[in-house]
Parts: sequence; C-alpha cells; structure tokens
Amino acid sequence: MKKLSLPLNDFANVIEGNRIYVDKTRFLLPLIESQGFYFLSRPRRFGKSLLLSTFKYIFQGRKELFAGLYIEDKIDWKTYPVIHLDFLNISYKDTTLAEGLKTYLRGEAKKENIELQGDSPREFLKCLITELKAKYQQNVVILIDEYDKSIIDYIDEPAQAAVNRDTLKNFFGTLKGMTADLQFIFLTGVSKFSKVSLFSDLNNLVDLTLDKNYTTLLGYTQSEVETYFVDYLEQHRIEKNMSLSDLLAEIKRWYNGYSWNGVDSVYNPYSILNFLYSGEFLNHWFSTGTPTMVVKMLNNRYIEDLQDVPFGVFELERYKIEEVEKHLVSLLFQTGYLTITEKLDPQNFLLNYPNKEVRDSFNYFRVAEYIEGDVSLAKLKYNLKKSLEVGNMDLFVENLTILFAQIPYQIVISNREAYYQLIIYLTLKILGLEIIAEDNTNKGRIDAVIFVPDYIYIIEFKFSSSTKQALLQIKDKKYYEKYLSDSRQVCLVGMNFDYENRTVVECVMEKVEK
Repeated sequence: MKKLSLPLNDFANVIEGNRIYVDKTRFLLPLIESQGFYFLSRPRRFGKSLLLSTFKYIFQGRKELFAGLYIEDKIDWKTYPVIHLDFLNISYKDTTLAEGLKTYLRGEAKKENIELQGDSPREFLKCLITELKAKYQQNVVILIDEYDKSIIDYIDEPAQAAVNRDTLKNFFGTLKGMTADLQFIFLTGVSKFSKVSLFSDLNNLVDLTLDKNYTTLLGYTQSEVETYFVDYLEQHRIEKNMSLSDLLAEIKRWYNGYSWNGVDSVYNPYSILNFLYSGEFLNHWFSTGTPTMVVKMLNNRYIEDLQDVPFGVFELERYKIEEVEKHLVSLLFQTGYLTITEKLDPQNFLLNYPNKEVRDSFNYFRVAEYIEGDVSLAKLKYNLKKSLEVGNMDLFVENLTILFAQIPYQIVISNREAYYQLIIYLTLKILGLEIIAEDNTNKGRIDAVIFVPDYIYIIEFKFSSSTKQALLQIKDKKYYEKYLSDSRQVCLVGMNFDYENRTVVECVMEKVEK
C-alpha cells in the first residue's frame, strides 16, 4: 500500500517516495500553454505549496517525475529557469521583511553562481531575473508561495501589516516592467484582499480563485477520495466495523464541503489525509492554528451572522488591512472558516461553515474565549449534554450557571439578551446537539429548540423577567404544536437570567401531554 503524502509539500519527494499523488495535472496544462500570469487564493493547508512545486518541476523539464500522469505526453518539456519565492521560508520576525527578502534572494542566486547587484530587494529580484535569462537563454518562471504570509501574520497589528504590505508592493513592482523576460507567473496566498493593493501595478494577473474551471484544482473531490485511497478506506471500515457507505458518509460530514462555486465541493487535503493516517475523527486542520483575533472579533456578533451569510464578490476587492474588523466575513471566507454553499447570482453567494470539523471547532474556541479560571470546559460539556439526555433540567441549569460565572465581568455587550443567547447556542452546538435558534412557526419565533434522543426542549429565554411569562408565551402561541407528531417527549422550558449576577435565576420545565 502506497504511503500518504503527508506532511510532504514537495512534488518530487511525493513521487520518489512512492507516495499517493492525486493527479491534478490536467488543470495545469492550459495554464502552462497560455504562458500567463495567475493568482489563486485558498486557505492554509490546502495544497498550495505542492501545487507550486509541481509547476516548478514541470518548467525544469523533469519529465521522469510525471510518468503515468495526465500531462506526461502533453507538453514539450523544455527547461526554464525558475525563481521560487516561498514566503514560508523567508524570515521577517526577527528582522525586517526587506532584509529577509534580500537574504532569501542571495541564497537563490548562490545556487546559480550569480552575484546580485543593488541594495534593495527590488534591485536583487531584477538582477536575478536578468542574469537567469542570460544564463539559460529562456524567459524566467516566477512562482510565489504564500505571498501574503507576512501580512496575515500581523493582521491583528495593522501598522506592521501595512509596513510589510508596502515592502511587498515595492518589491513586486519590479515584475511589471519585466514581463517581456517572464514566461509564467503563479502566485498563491490565503487572502485576495492584499492582492488589490500589492499588485495594482501588476494588473494583468488572472485571478483563478472563483474561476469555475479551477474550483477543484486544490482539495480532493469525493470521487478522488474513493479512487485514490481505497486501501485506507477499507482498512478503517474493517477497524470501525462499518459499511463503506456509512464510513464515507461520516468522513464527508466531518471533512468535505469546501466550495468556491456553491456546486463542486472538496475535502481539505490536510484533514482527510490526517484522518486516513490515524483513522480518528478529530479536529485536524483547525488545530494547526487557532484564529484568536478572529474569534475575539466574532464574540460580539449575533448567532445568525454565521449562518447563510450573504456575500458579494465585490467584497473581496474592498478589503483594507487597516480596517480588518469591517471585513470579517471576507476574512472568514478566505481563511476557510466559511465557504460558498449556494450561488444566488453571478456576483452573490451564501456562505456557511464547510463541515462538522470547522463548525464544532470554531464554536468551541468562541466559547473558550470567554472562559476564565480553572473550570474545565470539557467537564461542563459532558454534564450539560448528559443532563439534557436524561431530562434533568436542574443539573443543566447548575452547569450553565458555572459557565456564565466564568465570563469576565468587564465584557460589555450592547444587546445583552443576544449575547447570552449566543453563549447558550454556541455551548450547545459544541456538545454536538441538534439545536435550532430562532425557530420560525406560523405564530412567532421560538428562542431555541434542542433535540436529543428522548426529548425535544422548546426554550424561551427571559432576562430579569418571569419564567411564568416565558411558559405562557410558549403555550399561548402553541410553539410546541409542530413537534407533537414526534415520538420524543416534548418539554416546555422557561428560563430567566439575571444580568447583574450573570446567572440563571429560575428555570421551569413542563412536559407536554400527548
């Protein structure tokens, strides 16, 4: 059985190491033949580095690496000089970005026995392109990986992010005046918004981010997973004593769902490969980096803000680093926490979480951001879930009160009802429970409906008010009627919160007789 290509990001190492490579070279052929300049935005850990290394070996004429792949007999396999700028390997944390670029370019030039002239990164790049073309008598290929990393890393420090952006803008400005010396340019990054200001001079880049022909260029389709990893799927099916169809359905629920057109969906390669390696349904991709700044920004948002979020393509063009909080949805989409689930028209989409891994992990970190002290969120999760499953509302309220007691008193939310409802909603979501917030009926909206194997809880929240009033509202508007045909016990719950003491003052539950 071939090994998984994890964590390797270099095409040659994948092929020479007899590892599984999902053949994407059919997408590369028209790009290579067009001799164009391209840009592609995808979230981290999505295979961008492997893609660029694949381009590198194609342009270096390494035909032997592509035996049996789609592109093997489709091109002439000429050799071009390649400049591969990998910002994952460019140092800027302990020095300036400009110095980091110069050090990196010196290293690339040394491999070709070229002595760089000039004082700035821009002059270094121009010199390197000129000397490589003269040496090989061929136009130069430019591959730029994670071009925006030095900006994303400082996105919660706008001043430093802006400095790095300006450095890159000046650096890449070199390319516009040298297009006659360039055979092909391909840039990848997480963010498209940085592209707008960075490459205003290089305005002939073709953006493939939402191009319908390249939505599955990165990531694995369902068909590719079932074709290339059949041995691993069979191994895990046997270990888990599941049918293949049930296993595939669970894998899809956890890790599939990323889409850039609302039709074609793919798996994040990092998540699915880690699952195939371990056989464990775990938080793989999300755990590689917690978006702390984004989580903090989200904690003032309403529940519905992250469900069926309308999003226009034009919003990708308006992003300003200095005003990141105004463009939160765009940031969440580009970084992979939201994805396109429906195309409304050519310019507008609906966004949602791509899958269970992202939704559950993101909600967990949003709740955890509130917690202080030594309280165990894992223990609270267990107790809250258990209390609902056995119909013990007293235990539920007891643990909910513990949760609220951990929220810093200094937090000020203008709409406190929405704030507490958000905490409850997120907490129940990370329990893996089915919950509907603001459930619509023909007579009004129910604050929350929670579903467990033996119970359906219809909950009305009141704040510094009366639980009797909450129950009366449920009964008067007959919120429960739509669930009477369900075999589970329907319970009406009125819950009253005290703002000042951050606690549940009273909770009353009544069971509906059928």
